Amino acid sequence: MKKKTFLARVRWGALAMLATGGLLLTSCASDGFNEETFVGTGEGYQLIAPDANNITVRASSDKLYQTITWEAVKGAGTYTVTVSQGDEKGSYTNIIEENKIVKVNYITVPRVEKTYYEIKIVVNDNIPEGNTGVAEPVVYEWSTFTIEMGTIPANTDLVEWFTQNPIPEDFLATDITYRLADGEEYTLSDVLDLGNTIITFRPVSETGRAKMKFTGAKAGFETSNGLTLREIDFDCSASDAAFISLSKNPAIEPVIVNAWKTDYNFYCAKEPIAVLNCNIEGLNSFFLWDNKVSCWFPTTVLVDNCLVHLTTTKTGTMGTNSNSGYFWTNKGSGYILNLTIKNSTFYNTGEHDAKYFVQYGGFGYDQTKGETSLGWGDNTITYENCTFYHVCSAGQWGNYNGVAGKKTSWWNMKNCIFFDCSSGNVPRRFLAGKQNQATATFDNNTYMKKDGTFENDGNLTNYDKSGTDIQEDPLFADPENGDFHISGATQVARRTGDPRWLP
Repeated sequence: MKKKTFLARVRWGALAMLATGGLLLTSCASDGFNEETFVGTGEGYQLIAPDANNITVRASSDKLYQTITWEAVKGAGTYTVTVSQGDEKGSYTNIIEENKIVKVNYITVPRVEKTYYEIKIVVNDNIPEGNTGVAEPVVYEWSTFTIEMGTIPANTDLVEWFTQNPIPEDFLATDITYRLADGEEYTLSDVLDLGNTIITFRPVSETGRAKMKFTGAKAGFETSNGLTLREIDFDCSASDAAFISLSKNPAIEPVIVNAWKTDYNFYCAKEPIAVLNCNIEGLNSFFLWDNKVSCWFPTTVLVDNCLVHLTTTKTGTMGTNSNSGYFWTNKGSGYILNLTIKNSTFYNTGEHDAKYFVQYGGFGYDQTKGETSLGWGDNTITYENCTFYHVCSAGQWGNYNGVAGKKTSWWNMKNCIFFDCSSGNVPRRFLAGKQNQATATFDNNTYMKKDGTFENDGNLTNYDKSGTDIQEDPLFADPENGDFHISGATQVARRTGDPRWLP
């Protein structure tokens, strides 16, 4: 019988990158990525190698890892993959992964900036189905050299500067970096809409820091794609607007998805939104806001090693909304595919407080799974080694109608300290009241109420059932003045809370 030939052209655009760079994609069920399961025919096929032109590489939001994805070959059982790196193109002297056999059409490996990479992919025989593989490897090369746009002069207002120095059209939808002078001051007088460009703002040196003061009531960042802010001290106290907003006038084309017998415009921010190693003082409003646009869907949002002082007001953009949340994508029923907050502190000393820490809309995987161009799969919400003080004290930690209680939603809360948060019901509200969530993981968390008591066993039984919760006072040094150094014996022993406060 003459062998048949075919190739399934499956696009996985907007891979749900793991927000944490320290984890590899080892569990497809919990990383926001759904692989396709192929049913063999048993007829025996000659498989075709995937097209190298359709291979994509996406960096994780902290730029420490990268995921390489190729077209899924229908009928293939496994692939053999080799990934190498080098200082010059064509000379790959360091092998990262050698002849690794994978069952899915992607692999995640470490990422180093200003380096050249090569991947070789072999489609293996699928013996049970009688399908013949392709011995000749597919080869793809790329580099991690970002486009450096130079250093913005010190004492510059970024709104005025970008008006006079707009991003060149050749770099739209491109990953570019603007440097800020070490130790120097900058201002933001109004909203700065960065459009569809993938931008990083960071100091000149790896260990340097820059300062940025919001001077206008509407000052803040807007983006239609990826945005990374690194090693910057922000003073947001003069602004009533969101720290980061998804663009009011999206610079990307929507994907039209039919859900509940209605067509919706889905604006998918495919590249990560990341705030890394930053101090944010005087935040009066949202941390991340959808700008009342229906429907924004960020793929990845990461906050890592940040100190965030909330001074929430009643009159600001968020305070006038009684159902507001610090991470808010509720207007158009949107949600964040992967939200991770780790090694960070959020504390509120404002006259007002949000009702929710995270407020999503009504959409979820059930509504979006049919649109493969979104590339959306399981969603995750992760809190790891964080300290939260007087945040949503009379509210709820999470509200997410489209994802709560779903088998496609994964909840992770590890080594966190909560004080006077979420009406004293953090684990229950974290899971939106859905009991016995099989996809939830809790470990070594402190849930302390304002009166000094702790979550009782009744609230923990059906939510945080780990038995690892810590019912001891962490003994913050001076929380009202932003000093959360701890001396609680158990928290210190288990190294919980934001690591900056550990002895």
